[in-house]
Amino acid sequence: MTHPQDNYEKDEPLSAEAEAVMAKARRRAGLSMLVMMLGFMTIAIVVVYRLSTMGSGIEQRYALEEVVIPTGAEVVSAQVQDGLVTIVYALDGGQTLRIFDGKSGELVREIPVVER
Repeated sequence: MTHPQDNYEKDEPLSAEAEAVMAKARRRAGLSMLVMMLGFMTIAIVVVYRLSTMGSGIEQRYALEEVVIPTGAEVVSAQVQDGLVTIVYALDGGQTLRIFDGKSGELVREIPVVER
């Protein structure tokens, strides 16, 4: 340092090259801030959209009020998955699998379980 600055309160004008470097740095910082703000706004919009379009889910997929099986049948197992309700029941020494639509409650399929 050949010429230390003695008076720090005095502002000296910047050279043209220094002004150009400062202007370029300001532009880049501004662009970076703009991109970051757009990213945050995009994330906020996506979160709000997902929260507003998300239904309660389980109530909408499973509106089934009751499942009908034959009188005297004993339920062996019941499972709820992918919008379907699966009931396995035993009656008269045999077992049967019934698959119901969880939303409408209609019987989709009845499958007897047989031993071979």
